[in-house]
This record gives sequence, structure tokens and C-alpha cells, in this order.
Amino acid sequence: MDALADLLGWFNTERTAVVIAMLALAGIAYSAQSASAAKKQAKSAKDQADRAKEQVELGKQQVDLMLRQVSQAEAVEAAAQQARRESLQPNVLVDIAPGINDPGVFVLSIANIGTSIARNVRIKALDEMVRSDGLKLHELTVFTEPISVMPPGQTRQFFYDVGFQPFQGKSPLRCRFEVDCEGPFGAVETAHYDIDLTPYQGGWAAPTTLHSVVDQLQKAVSSLNSIGRAIHQEGSAVRTSFECKIVQSTRMTDTFTTWLPASKVLRTSSPDPTNDEEAP
Repeated sequence: MDALADLLGWFNTERTAVVIAMLALAGIAYSAQSASAAKKQAKSAKDQADRAKEQVELGKQQVDLMLRQVSQAEAVEAAAQQARRESLQPNVLVDIAPGINDPGVFVLSIANIGTSIARNVRIKALDEMVRSDGLKLHELTVFTEPISVMPPGQTRQFFYDVGFQPFQGKSPLRCRFEVDCEGPFGAVETAHYDIDLTPYQGGWAAPTTLHSVVDQLQKAVSSLNSIGRAIHQEGSAVRTSFECKIVQSTRMTDTFTTWLPASKVLRTSSPDPTNDEEAP
């Protein structure tokens, strides 16, 4: 009890203030140390969060890159499939050009240059085409009704006009066609063809139609004459050979009524050693 009383007596006002101040300083120091540790922990946590964020961003970029690669691969595959399908589809072409057999006329050609059969071919002439003889080409059946089937390589040709007529203002020099058809993979994309004959204007040098016809007839007559001469020469050679064989293998007797083999006639006409007279 005395020790406790002495201790309590030791704590006077000044000493108590000093003790409280020391305790306060110790609390402040501890708080500062705790705050510093908390600050370090917070900074470490922030760094970890930043690293995690960077990893998430990197992972997101990798995912985006993979998605782009997948998308590009799908686009390439789709393009390859489309190219393969288009290569197997029909391709109906419309053109107007000088005729191959007769360059003195313009010929309108419709051809399937694809690799498969074209079905339900529908061709529209989007411009009026009036030929020099008054025929309205855009009203032809081929432009008003579908073509049921066009095999690969098939070409249909129509007389467009005499070579010089389109340049005299009677036939159009420019015209447009629209083509729709169906192939093994369904409907083919609509094709448009713009035909322009103006490059031929002012420089047309093909022979006239009449001149071409006469020239072709002369060539045909020449060919027929050559064939006739060859047949005549061959026939003469065969006839001469046949006649020679007949003469060599047969001989007529004196009676002029019986044909005997030449060998028998020779035997009968040779002298008989037992008879002085020759056989008749």
C-alpha cells in the first residue's frame, strides 16, 4: 500500500502532463509507422492492380488478334469457295462484232463461255435496236422469251445489220444488254454488257456483203471442180485397170459366141504333136 501511495504521490500535475505527452508522441510515432506501412501496402496493391490491368489488356489484345485472324481466315475461305462456285457457274456473254465467215456484216452473238449448263437464260435488250430493213431487233424472241438450256460452248448468232448501215444513223451504235440465268448453284449474278460500235466508225474496210457472197461462191465452185476432177481421174484409173484385167484373163473364140479363159484358149490353139493339123 505504501508503494502504491508513493507512486500515486509521484504523479503530480507536471509529471502527469509529461507522461501524457510521451504517450501521445508514442501514439503519433506508431500512427506514422502504421500509415507508412499502409501507404506501402497501398502502393504495392496499386502496382499489382496495374500489372493485372496490363495483363488483362494484353490478353484482350491477343483475343482481338485471334478473332481478326479467324475472321480473315473465314473471309479467305469464303472467297475461295465463291471463286470455285463461280468457276463452275455458266457465263452467258452477249456481243456484237463483224461476222467470222462474212466480215461484211455485224453479227449479234449469244454464247455460254462458262463450264456448266445455263438454264432459264433471260436476256433483255435495254435499248431499241432497229435494223436498216426496219426490223426491231429488241423485239426478237430471244429478248422476249427465256432460253431453256444453253450447254457450255454453245453460240447463237443473229444478223445485226450490214456492215456500213449502223454508221448511217439507222441502227444504234451503242446498246446495253442484261443477262440472268441459273446454274448448278442457283441463280447467277446479273450481268450487264455495254456494246459500242463507234470504234468501227470511219474506219470500216470490210468487203460488202454481195462481194463476200460472190467470193464464197467462187471458192465453193473451185472446191467442187477440184473434187470433180479428182473423182474423174480416180474413175478413169479404176476403169482402165478393170478393162486390162478383163483383156488379160479372157479371150474370144473364133465363133464370137463363147468366152473362154485365156489359158484354155492357148492350150487349144497350141500344135498337137500327134496331129499335123492345128486345132481350130
